[in-house]
Amino acid sequence: MRIYLDHNATSPLTERTRTAMTEAMAVAGNPSSVHGDGRAARARLETARAGVAALAGVEPDQLVLTSGGTEADLLGVVGLARAARAAGAPARALVLATEHPAVHGAAATLAAEGFAVAALPVDRAGRVDLDGLDAALAGGAAVVAVAAVNHETGVIADLDTVAARCRAAGARLHVDAVQAAGRIALAPIAALADAMALSAHKIGGPAGVGALIVRAGVELAPLHAAGHQERGRRPGTENLLGAIGFAAAASEVDLTAVAAVARRAARLEAGLLTIAGARIHGGGAPRTGTTVNVGFEGALGEAIVIALDLAGVSASTGAACTSGSIQPSPVLLALGLSRERAREGVRFSLGVTTTDADIDRVLEVLPAIVERARRA
Repeated sequence: MRIYLDHNATSPLTERTRTAMTEAMAVAGNPSSVHGDGRAARARLETARAGVAALAGVEPDQLVLTSGGTEADLLGVVGLARAARAAGAPARALVLATEHPAVHGAAATLAAEGFAVAALPVDRAGRVDLDGLDAALAGGAAVVAVAAVNHETGVIADLDTVAARCRAAGARLHVDAVQAAGRIALAPIAALADAMALSAHKIGGPAGVGALIVRAGVELAPLHAAGHQERGRRPGTENLLGAIGFAAAASEVDLTAVAAVARRAARLEAGLLTIAGARIHGGGAPRTGTTVNVGFEGALGEAIVIALDLAGVSASTGAACTSGSIQPSPVLLALGLSRERAREGVRFSLGVTTTDADIDRVLEVLPAIVERARRA
C-alpha cells in the first residue's frame, strides 16, 4: 500500500465527488442553450457555482469558472492589470518572489505587453518583506500578486497588512488561494482580495477546473473575447462536469479536520529534525500545518524523492509544474538559500487521508535514505 504525501500537487478524488460527476454524465444540454435540456444544464451549473462560492463565502455572481488554478491566476493578474491600466494606473506589476509558476507566468504575459514587472522580497522564513513592499508600491502599480499560502513551504501571508497597503497605494491585489483552500478559511481572504484564484483538485475535486473570485465592482478585462459565457469574463462553454465535481468537493471541506492533519505533520517534522543536518524551510513563520519542507545538508532532494518513491512513498521537491527540473527551487532561493542548499529541499504535504501509520513508515525509512543520498 503506497503512502501519499503530495497533497499540495493534487489531492485524491473524494467518493462524493466521484459519485456526483458520474451522475452528471447523464446531463446532455449545453448551459447556453434555451431548450429544456440546456435549461436543465444551466440549473445544474448555477447550483454548482453556488456551492463553490459558498466555500469562499462570496456571492455566486462573483465566481468565474476556469480551466484550473493556472488560468485563474492568469485571468486575475492579467485581467486586473489590463483593466487598471485602462483606468489610468501605472503599467507596473509587483509579484512576490515566492509565487507559484502560474503567477510568474502571468507576470511574464504582462511584461510582454509592456508592463514593468518587479519582484517583491521575502525574509528568510518566507514572509512578505513589508519594507520592500512599501518601497515597491511607492513607484505605483496596477496589480500586486501575493499568495495566501505558499505552495512549497505552507507559509501563510499577512494579507491584512498587504491588502491595506495595496489599497492605500491604489493597487489591485490578486491572491493565489489555491493552497489555502481546505486548509484555512477562505472568506477572510476573499474579503481582502480584488481577485482570488482556486483549484478543484487541491481539495479532492477533479483536475481541469478552477475558479476566480472577483470582488464586486472590480473591473476585470477578459483574456480574450470569443463568447458571452461567465458574464463575458471567460468565454467558452463551461465545464459542467468539472463544476459539479468542484462543488461536491467543496461541500466536503471541513476545517475542523485540519487540526488532526497538523498534529501528524508536527510529528513528522519533529522526527525529521532528529536526522543530523536537517532544517525546516519556513520554520518560524505562520504555516498551515499541513506542509513540511525539509532540507538535509549534503543530500539532493531529487535523490531522496526518488528513493522514497521506490519505498512506496510519494513526496516531491516542489511545485508539480516544475517536477523534473534540475534547477534549484526558486522559492528556496528567494528565502536566501544557496543554490546547493536550495536543491536539497523535499516537500511533504499531508491531507485528511494521511494516517499515523503513514508518518511512522516515513520516519522509519527516511534516515537510511538520507544517508545513501549523502554518500551518492
